[in-house]
Amino acid sequence: MHRNKRKKRKLILGLMFIAFIIILVCFFAYTFKERAKAIEELERKFEEIRIQEEKNRNYQECLATPYKDATVDTMFADLTANLNSSNISIYFEELSNDYHLTFNENKTQYAASIIKLYAATYLIENARNNIVNLNDTITYTSNYASIAGLKLSTRNIGEEITIADLIDYSISVSDNGAYRMLSDYIGVQTLKDYAKNTLGVTLTITDSDRFGYLTVTDTNKLLSHIYELIQIDDEYTNILKTAMNNTYYNALNFDDNIFLHKYGYYAQYFNNIGIYNTNIPYLVSIFTLYGDPDQGALTSVNEISKQIYNIYNTNLELKESYCYSLAYEEQKVKQV
Repeated sequence: MHRNKRKKRKLILGLMFIAFIIILVCFFAYTFKERAKAIEELERKFEEIRIQEEKNRNYQECLATPYKDATVDTMFADLTANLNSSNISIYFEELSNDYHLTFNENKTQYAASIIKLYAATYLIENARNNIVNLNDTITYTSNYASIAGLKLSTRNIGEEITIADLIDYSISVSDNGAYRMLSDYIGVQTLKDYAKNTLGVTLTITDSDRFGYLTVTDTNKLLSHIYELIQIDDEYTNILKTAMNNTYYNALNFDDNIFLHKYGYYAQYFNNIGIYNTNIPYLVSIFTLYGDPDQGALTSVNEISKQIYNIYNTNLELKESYCYSLAYEEQKVKQV
């Protein structure tokens, strides 16, 4: 009787042990399965992150690559179709995307005060190279007073004026007297040699006419050189950028879009050249025979500036769409 009870107890304990083992095996099996699922889910998430990072990288690499949509040429053709080729020329260069749009780019036209920017650039570049000291002064004499502009006319005859100030005067308000003082200081032939040797531009200035004739191709070379100069952030850059960042007959500025610019105006000639100095910069030169800026010429050039900006901005928008499709949508198709 007692033996049967012991056997029964052993059987129950054995069954309980087997049940425990089964439960333990099931527990570990479940645990390992859930752990495997968790690892698989983690790997899936890491792969999603990797793919997304790759897409983002491809997108940014595409944005950093030069791009020009054919729409740009069509838009520019529409713009120039409404312009009279006998009295206007345009040179546009988009630096980041490396494309040009030109109209009558080899037409020679009286540059007027645009020439002053060559003198300012010569002085800034040579000051940076320790050849010219912008704190040196030039005496303001009576022969300069007769052609003094808005800023020079506020100074006293006999006063010593720094080269830095004269650069500002000649560019910010296009002061003829200040430019005459600077071009006398530089020397006409020296300025011509600088333009030829540094920029490949032939200046037609003389002792009697310090302005002369240029093409928009010539001024684009100047703007390109200035853009390179101002990539270095120093006192010389600040003098030039401050002088060019003015609203004096600035036909390029509109809304919140600001251009470093220089205008030229004489008789029927009204010209504007400038740099759209942003992280996606461009250069633009517009020469016209539109006449007096106060009698509609400034408004007409400003309208052209707006249209050129619209062409530029359209290309950027199309580039973003193209890069997005290339980086995200096409990769999605490949994965499917």
